[in-house]
Amino acid sequence: MKKFTDHIYYMENNPVTDQPYVYLIHGSKFNLQIDAGNSPENYYKFLLEVKDLGLKEPKLLAITHWHWDHTFGMVACNVPMIASVKTNTYLKKVKDWKWTEEAMQQRLKTGEDIQFCYDCMHKQYSDIGMIQVREADITFDSEIVFDLGDIHVKGIHIDTPHTRDAVLYYVEEEKVVIAADAEYEDYYDNNSQYDPARLVFFIQFLEELDFEYYLRGHDDFKLTKVEILNKLKAAM
Repeated sequence: MKKFTDHIYYMENNPVTDQPYVYLIHGSKFNLQIDAGNSPENYYKFLLEVKDLGLKEPKLLAITHWHWDHTFGMVACNVPMIASVKTNTYLKKVKDWKWTEEAMQQRLKTGEDIQFCYDCMHKQYSDIGMIQVREADITFDSEIVFDLGDIHVKGIHIDTPHTRDAVLYYVEEEKVVIAADAEYEDYYDNNSQYDPARLVFFIQFLEELDFEYYLRGHDDFKLTKVEILNKLKAAM
């Protein structure tokens, strides 16, 4: 686990299995975890790295969006988990999926799932039958605020280019937004393309938000405000 600021830490990603960055927000009252990772194995790895740094385990876990690499570690979590209402709707659906080779192949045919995720799941799980999906314990519609003591985190539900259920976590005092995969194309519902209207909306949202750094789920873990806006505008 690496330290970004006095309040923000992150566990490294793993592109081979599509394990994303997982974040810890450290407050004087308690700590908040952002995303659960792609498996119980990586969820426990995160907790071990928190312990190795001498920090307290998180008291809450908040989810950025429903995709498997950010949520399949939830089944191992023993603290309250928070997600948007829309994210939980997706999780309820995925919870009913069967984890057999036949069922996974069928979801590829119907477009419910995509080849990249299929491949990465098989790399992460030696037995795909071990996959379990869990819903969040607490849901919210538009915004939620966490008072960690000396730091405040606002969860903002927003329609992003990547997915319709995204939640950005804005660490107010640090002027940092943890956006996970929000900037990427829509791999499920828009043929891995950007929807022009959603892209413009997201650019306008970020332009109005007072932040200095944008933290991601994959690739380099951070971009400045100028860098992320330039990246998105280049995709228009």
